[in-house]
Amino acid sequence: MKGEIEQKAYLIDQIVSVDIPKRAGMRELCEEARKISKKPLCLNAAEKTVDASKKGETAFIITGFPVLPNNVCETDGPPGAVVLAETLQDLKIKPLIITDEVCANVVKAISQSMPVFEFPINDASARVKAGQLFSEHTPSLLISIERPGWNKKKVFHNMAGLNISDVVGKTDYFFELAHRHGVATVAVGDGGNELGFGTISRAVEKYVPNGSKCRCKCGGGIAAASAADSLVVARTSNWGSYGIAACICLLNRLHYVHDGKGELKLLGRVNRAGGIDSVTKKAEPFVDGLPPRINSLVADLIFKVANA
Repeated sequence: MKGEIEQKAYLIDQIVSVDIPKRAGMRELCEEARKISKKPLCLNAAEKTVDASKKGETAFIITGFPVLPNNVCETDGPPGAVVLAETLQDLKIKPLIITDEVCANVVKAISQSMPVFEFPINDASARVKAGQLFSEHTPSLLISIERPGWNKKKVFHNMAGLNISDVVGKTDYFFELAHRHGVATVAVGDGGNELGFGTISRAVEKYVPNGSKCRCKCGGGIAAASAADSLVVARTSNWGSYGIAACICLLNRLHYVHDGKGELKLLGRVNRAGGIDSVTKKAEPFVDGLPPRINSLVADLIFKVANA
């Protein structure tokens, strides 16, 4: 059984990291993450998640990435967060989804009955609120999905190297608390500027455009500084999240439910709530410039492998 799960997890990893069209640094970031994991990335994250779910009742899922210049939420991130959150509910763990004001409408629109918390943008307020939420809910697990992560100078950037700190809630404070208290952290991203990529920050600086030197006055590059215990690098963060959810189902002999039709419905809900693609800048079911037929195909492939 273990060998079969690993074989399927390997296929899932290949699916979620397929580099179409080629993205600068994608192959190198995947390779670097796998050197640390020593097993399929989605399986490693799933095992970390399952182990953490035995130690507590609550998981924080942090998502939402603003798109300039209109400061609206992108289509990558929230769908993956919702699919993974629903899978966690099957493990009897309660997800609390955390985002900020810019992305709250989209996240709330697709999260249905799950609680969503809007996190402060102000640094001092964010530090205090992170501590309060941590104490109140005592999470056993933190998961970040396509969430901006600050660089070594505590500045947030988009992939173009522009400073977006003025519209981002400072959710890195959650990871600081998690590391301090021994709480497991899982991160999903696709570019290296996301929360959790401090795990392979040197690779981001070396292989990703703007990785070591950004286009804003800080000059610190877009490479995120906060590390995660388990890092999944995928072509889109949604795909990486679906891969983790599928591996969780494999480990627990659960039926994995998210398929291509579900993907199109979920992206449609994101668009109706105001979410846009980060590349086309339009409210359409594209993710990182990839059209709906590709996203639905990937969702179907993960579905078929998980339930074969």
